[in-house]
Amino acid sequence: MELTMFERLLQLPLFQGLTNQEVSDVMAHVRLDFCKYHPDDEVVVQDDPCRKLIYIISGEVEAQFSDPDGRFFLREYIPDVKAIEPYNMFGMYQKYSRTYRFLTEGTTLSIEKMVVLRQLMVNDIIKINLMNITSNKYQQTQRLLCQFPDDTTRNKIIKFMLAHSISPKGRKDFRMKMRVLSDIVHETRLNVSSALNEMQDEKLITLQRGGFTVHELQNMYR
Repeated sequence: MELTMFERLLQLPLFQGLTNQEVSDVMAHVRLDFCKYHPDDEVVVQDDPCRKLIYIISGEVEAQFSDPDGRFFLREYIPDVKAIEPYNMFGMYQKYSRTYRFLTEGTTLSIEKMVVLRQLMVNDIIKINLMNITSNKYQQTQRLLCQFPDDTTRNKIIKFMLAHSISPKGRKDFRMKMRVLSDIVHETRLNVSSALNEMQDEKLITLQRGGFTVHELQNMYR
């Protein structure tokens, strides 16, 4: 059964905990921009200014990251993404860290940053929800990275994957030379090759010319 827009808003993390009346007030007084997309349409581009709070209402997206130094390219499949980098609306680096592209037909809901600050942040529940979204992202990343001491080549490679992934789960396509990866993790090319081949034998990754695919990142650290 198709959800109404009111029901969709209630499901969004930013509005969780609000009463029906409060959500109705948001819909009546806050400008909500809805946009439909086709497969291959880009929602935002890496390094664009982060001036909106963007939610994925329907559809599946992928995130693409190009290393600023041109060392590697990462494509992530994240069908369960809810919001596009809300934590980058604030802080020193207020730009999108990745390009987001729809894989299917989809819809987004966006709210201008100034609307969030002037009209939504006056509500304490919304303010706490936004703080929790930002804090959870940082805590999740730090917790996972701390699980892997730099004592083996394999752990260094997994930490590299986690550090550069927007989501700690799902499929990841890394396009990079083995020499580049060995330089990044400060290991010999032989050690890196051995660790990657071991992961492939365990069916965790598939090696390809010019890179490798991680089938499910969670399987690396479960």
